[in-house]
Amino acid sequence: MPTLERKLGAPFMMPISAKYRDMGTMIEGKIEAGILKKDQKYLMMPNKAEITISALYGEDEDEIPHAQAGEQVRLRIKGAEEEDIFPGFVLCSLKRPVHCVSEFEAQIRLLELKSILSSGFNCILHIHSATEEITFSALLHKLEPKTNRRSKKPPPFAKQGMNIIARLKIIGGSAQQVCVEKFEDYPQLGRFTLRDQGQTIAIGKILRLVTDPVAEGKEREEKAVAEAAAGTA
Repeated sequence: MPTLERKLGAPFMMPISAKYRDMGTMIEGKIEAGILKKDQKYLMMPNKAEITISALYGEDEDEIPHAQAGEQVRLRIKGAEEEDIFPGFVLCSLKRPVHCVSEFEAQIRLLELKSILSSGFNCILHIHSATEEITFSALLHKLEPKTNRRSKKPPPFAKQGMNIIARLKIIGGSAQQVCVEKFEDYPQLGRFTLRDQGQTIAIGKILRLVTDPVAEGKEREEKAVAEAAAGTA
């Protein structure tokens, strides 16, 4: 994938890539958006812990007062213990927390696939520092190769070389949620790879976050009933 521009003026976001103890709780990560300042408070998601920074270190091991998008940093923090932090957690702005969802819709390019793919296919999602088991809960559209035009009807299956739009659902982990963003808002938190049996089978980007699956399910049911009624009228 091409190099993505990191947004300096956007609310702060940093996926946590490592954690350990060294005179307190330490975390590491690359700042994907915004500016990190030692004297400000932040939010760790998805556990919603309010975090203060007692020390901030840059790539050259020296302590620094602030850092910005694109920089790799180490932080000594207060507000969360090392054993309560897991891969895929994100440190973010209190005013604009990262989204935590169990489902999202994405544009996906199928690279290596030994068989056909249909609803119910399970694989492993890799997005920023998170790794989660997911299932294809629905295939929504097939994209035309040259125009990227969406098909009107959902495809019954997909195979290697196809571009599709699908709904993915987190099925692994205790929380069954992942911290992500739409690709257009935060590219580094919205692009992903899918792997199966040790092989990368697809790459994708998040188009839409499903923030209320129950309400969306009812809306789809009502729409289907209305369309069926219109067809028999």
